[in-house]
Amino acid sequence: MPLTPQQRELLPSESDVEFYREHGYYVSQKIFTDAEIEAALSGSERFYALDLDEPPPAIAAKLEEHFRPKCPPGEGLRKNDYASFWNRDLGYLARHPLLGAIAARLAQTPEIRLWHDQLLYKPVDTPDKKSNVGWHTDRGYWKTCTSHNMVTAWIPFHDCTAQMGTITMIDGSLHWPDNTEKLNFFSSDLEGLEREFDSGGRSVVKVPINLEKGQVSFHHCLTIHGSGPNRGTAPRRSIAVHLQDEVNRWQEFRFKQGRLATHANDRLVRQANGVPDYTDPDFCPVLYRDEAR
Repeated sequence: MPLTPQQRELLPSESDVEFYREHGYYVSQKIFTDAEIEAALSGSERFYALDLDEPPPAIAAKLEEHFRPKCPPGEGLRKNDYASFWNRDLGYLARHPLLGAIAARLAQTPEIRLWHDQLLYKPVDTPDKKSNVGWHTDRGYWKTCTSHNMVTAWIPFHDCTAQMGTITMIDGSLHWPDNTEKLNFFSSDLEGLEREFDSGGRSVVKVPINLEKGQVSFHHCLTIHGSGPNRGTAPRRSIAVHLQDEVNRWQEFRFKQGRLATHANDRLVRQANGVPDYTDPDFCPVLYRDEAR
């Protein structure tokens, strides 16, 4: 779907792209309307209530075992992978061409495909239940990808501030030595993880990303990020949409201990010559292609 002239006005400028390259993140203008965001919020409530929009049978059959929600969510931090396949309003955001066009401009690639999405819910923090998201890089979980230039778009469903535990970037950390195997999304011990940082002698600068409803935060797959406690009065609601550039393909990767890296996409996408095909249009559809390049 080609962008409208109004949508093209919302793309990052050259100076925005230079900032992204240096700092590892970018905050968009308001690219979604209040109505679109509110529809996604309602869609997430339907998802949690198991009121699902069924995907095509061939896709549902592959998602069935591991990614069909089967019971109401529990308390605490929630992360539901592939939620956009089960709800049309979440799918509208996750597959929006403007999201792809912004990522393409930042990554300097002519094509952006969906990698996968994660519906996120961070409750208000309590003394006995911490809801921090540990410092991590997305690349640390994507070792089967050949690309080091992938992008994540984080879309909150409301205004989001540091008080609510908004996403927080470690400025410029995409240029640090490889930290991918030292960090952990699932750890609430942010201070402990910080002691594992290898900054190559650079200063550690934390940047909380404050967003108005409809704005989107984009970050590079090597940018260290996480989030602190939600000290607001309501849960922090959002979806992370992970995006792959044109050249990304599957590769075999072994960790230092010899264990083979895997990703959930490997068992969902079609196989091409015996290896996972990360261009499978069912699970990795093209969101944006610059036909002029």
